[in-house]
Amino acid sequence: MDIVHLKAFIAVVEEKSFTAAANRLGVAKSVCSRRMSELETDLSAQLVNRTTRSVVPTQAGLTYYQSCLDIVSMLEDANQAAKADATVVGGHLKVSLPINYCKAVLLPKLESFACAYPDMQMTLDLSDGFVDLIAGGFDAAVRIGKLSDSTLYARKIGEMQMVCCASPEYLTQNGTPKDMDDLAHHQCLLYSNAITGSEWVFYKDGVELRKRVRGRFSANNGMHQMGLALRHHGIAYLPDFIAGKSLKNGDLVQVLADYDQVKTDIHVVYPEKKNMRAVLRAFIDHLAE
Repeated sequence: MDIVHLKAFIAVVEEKSFTAAANRLGVAKSVCSRRMSELETDLSAQLVNRTTRSVVPTQAGLTYYQSCLDIVSMLEDANQAAKADATVVGGHLKVSLPINYCKAVLLPKLESFACAYPDMQMTLDLSDGFVDLIAGGFDAAVRIGKLSDSTLYARKIGEMQMVCCASPEYLTQNGTPKDMDDLAHHQCLLYSNAITGSEWVFYKDGVELRKRVRGRFSANNGMHQMGLALRHHGIAYLPDFIAGKSLKNGDLVQVLADYDQVKTDIHVVYPEKKNMRAVLRAFIDHLAE
């Protein structure tokens, strides 16, 4: 059965006539009669007694009528609440964000969004690992790098590039690599979450080149890698949003700068597009500004 069947039944009971009920609903009398018959067939119960002069509910119909009033009222209230949620920037958001990108770049954006929309509440899941948006109940996630094929929608919010770097002290003690093959003679600080494993990816004249590196230290956090590099433990391969400040003030020095610095896109991904809640749309627009 459908809500239209329940509304037809309510109208028939209250109007005591198929003709009047059909006029009230804005449908043909035959449509109203068919809906009543379908409802009774579906329930295997007679809900009204039909006479040439009027339509009278049976005892079962009277009991069912009261239940239908409650059901239709609750559904209409729920529909109104959903419509309000779709237009008012409020409610709750659950978002997954990469730890270091959040701290280095997104934190001011999150604060300004919270100030702009005080009726909004947000739960942040900070993780450099891949999360399943649907299974985890997330409204959106920020992802760095090439997106895998999925049913998610995506919008670009920024770019980053990887930088090979080390402290001046480390390079003084161990020499500066001239090309990527020289990395075999250095301690390289590994990122354990990298999809390329222990291979570092470079580009030369648009051609992708990969070099397997080794090192004593491996971590799943880029800030920890940078800390090791700043303490002269090796060469790190870091996103510019992590290493940028240390490179600018000279605490780290870029190496292998002759290789192309290829940029990587950063996206916000989300599972819904049609009938998107206003608060989620506002959040995505805010990150993309």
